Amino acid sequence: MRKALSVLSVVACAMLMVACARSHTKVVQAHMNEDYADRRIRDVMVIAVVEDHRVRTILEKHFVDWFDALGVEAINSLDALPMDDDSQLEKADILAVLEKYENDTVVITHLVGFRESEVFSRDRPRFYGNYFGFYRYTWGYATWPTIYGERAQFNIETRLYDAKTESLIWAGELKLVNPKTTGEAIGQVVKTVMLELDKAGLLPERAP
Repeated sequence: MRKALSVLSVVACAMLMVACARSHTKVVQAHMNEDYADRRIRDVMVIAVVEDHRVRTILEKHFVDWFDALGVEAINSLDALPMDDDSQLEKADILAVLEKYENDTVVITHLVGFRESEVFSRDRPRFYGNYFGFYRYTWGYATWPTIYGERAQFNIETRLYDAKTESLIWAGELKLVNPKTTGEAIGQVVKTVMLELDKAGLLPERAP
């Protein structure tokens, strides 16, 4: 997929990532594989593990729009691998897409806890070390919470893998407190992940 992000998409993305005064997004923990310290990604496939088809569509699209806007070509799994609700992707199908679009990296994002904190462990990146093993593991946490009231809190983990070696490049967990809507929550999550990837030197360099 080769496409330019329209001005309208940029504006819409910016509007959705604006948080209300009482909402808060925090990076609980992050892990960077130093073997990839000097590498900048160029082409990524995005997989959101969420059973709610609508939420998954919005979440993957936000990641794709952000990557495209920041100079990384991106595809989302829903467009590249259409499938029925509650179905899991097969590794052979993922590999075929990665080869077709020449993706060098895979992003997998999923919910790890609702009304919990600091679920992420520094030891966890050792486990489910390849992207497909991690993808299968995340199916135990595929339910997106219903957001209501003013005391919602949940944690979302995102991992970036090397498509060729299946090695973990970067992993991070975010805690969201009091997002008013799912759209706001997704906007905050994606924006924060992108800031962290940029901080880690994984996004293309931009002209000053």
